[in-house]
Amino acid sequence: MDIVTVLKHARPFAQAPEQAIDAIAAHAVARTFERDDAVWMAGSPTTHFCVIHRGLVKIVRPLPNGRDAIIGLFGPRESVGDIAVIQGGTFPASALVCSESATLIRIPREVLLEQMHKWPGLAVSMNAALADRVQTLQSKVQILSAGGVEARLASLLLDLAERFGDELDDDTVVIPVALARQDLANLVSTTLETTIRVMSRWQKAGWVDTKQDGFVLRDVGALKDTARSVLASRGSP
Repeated sequence: MDIVTVLKHARPFAQAPEQAIDAIAAHAVARTFERDDAVWMAGSPTTHFCVIHRGLVKIVRPLPNGRDAIIGLFGPRESVGDIAVIQGGTFPASALVCSESATLIRIPREVLLEQMHKWPGLAVSMNAALADRVQTLQSKVQILSAGGVEARLASLLLDLAERFGDELDDDTVVIPVALARQDLANLVSTTLETTIRVMSRWQKAGWVDTKQDGFVLRDVGALKDTARSVLASRGSP
């Protein structure tokens, strides 16, 4: 793997000068994790800045009822945990791999901060990445406030399609993001049973297919109509 090339295509380094990327890459290490591996746990020190090369990472915070609340989902070319790393201290939530595997580029925090002070272009690029992070969190809020379960689940699939999907000639959208039904349920704050029921109904209707490596959206228009619905009675909590 060419770490320099990976960093150049990553959003946090989009406007960074080559000298900064070269200096950072000299200290960066690629590491591959398997499904359910912890990239870090809540309370761990923020020693490294991470960029995802392949796979998916979810940010998880446990709830009093025993469920895990997924407060963020991040994929290729995105950074993860960046706000906590820049602020320093410890991570407020855990980061777990939710794909078959994930390869991350890990950069020592002190190296990143040193280069940010040295190169204003890198600081600008990092600030843009932080703005993207705020937008991602806003998308999560929009998904959770989209109405009933069907509307929330449709909003989630459309969000994944926008961020990671590929549109084919026949207007279907392939999302190379493999998520278990329980992950979908956690992301939209509902039960596993309800998620299975809704996804099965959509598959029978020809809206969505679930593949081993992700999803195929065959009727994006129907999902958009569902996402715009605010009739909470259509979904079950």
